[in-house]
Amino acid sequence: MAKYIGSRLLATIPLVFAVLVVTFLISVAMEANGSIATQICGEGATPECVGAVEDELGLNDPIVARFFSWFGAVLSGDLGSSLLDQNTSVGELIGERIWPTISIVGFSLLIGVTLGMLFGVLAALRPGGLLDRVISVGAAGVIAAPGFLIGMLLSWAIAVELGWLDPVGYVSLGESVTGWLKSITLPSIALSLPTLAIVQRQLRSSMANALQSRYVLAARARGVSRPKLIGRHALPNALVPTVTVIGFRAAAAIGLTTAVEIVFGIRGMGEMLVSAIVNRNVTVLQGGMIIVGLVVASVNLLVDISYGFLNPKVRLDK
Repeated sequence: MAKYIGSRLLATIPLVFAVLVVTFLISVAMEANGSIATQICGEGATPECVGAVEDELGLNDPIVARFFSWFGAVLSGDLGSSLLDQNTSVGELIGERIWPTISIVGFSLLIGVTLGMLFGVLAALRPGGLLDRVISVGAAGVIAAPGFLIGMLLSWAIAVELGWLDPVGYVSLGESVTGWLKSITLPSIALSLPTLAIVQRQLRSSMANALQSRYVLAARARGVSRPKLIGRHALPNALVPTVTVIGFRAAAAIGLTTAVEIVFGIRGMGEMLVSAIVNRNVTVLQGGMIIVGLVVASVNLLVDISYGFLNPKVRLDK
């Protein structure tokens, strides 16, 4: 197993490098509509100021030299400073914004994966039954509905009309545990529903096939109890394709959190990246893209490692 994990870690390195290359190229493309130096010098920038900043930042150097200079700074943990405020480092800004996003994405995955697996198993036990049809119709409706629309409906119904939770804003965990839970519950539910529906549909299909497989039928003929038949024989095999879907949904949730954060007025990573694009704050955009890329690469790594635990054939082939 250690050899398998090591091979997966090595396979992640090219992906991370590709993320850094793409991030750098995007920043270079943004310069086509105006130099970073112009942003730093501000309104009414003189040619002398622009030229001095370009020389200081090495913007006139060959693009390959610029990339490796920037790459070395990133490896040392230096993401630069915000172009809108030279006294604010990108690392500090990300440190402030990442926790709301992590809280929402993490809680949404916990809700979506847990309930999705539960409903998937229940629907698979009696394919075509009333419960299966009800769950399937509900899942189809959730998948078809836009995430921001679900968020606005939840905010109106639960926060505004019922007054159970705050409609907007974020309370940090350090300020209040109760306030933190209240502030992330609605956005997490809005973000979790597509994950819940997709995980349910995948597990329902895989579980139904597993329950009709020969090894499960043979175990049933030997008198294996129904709970053990489901938990020990059918579910582990049905989880292999479901884990892949969970990995995709985790990556998608990171992207979709932008709309959720805007709807619920939460200043997280998504809102930060949108603001960086609008204001052409290249350094902040670079730092945010790097962090998002690393998180997605980590999710893919965890998915690959989970295959080794769920399917011994995978790790034996390595």
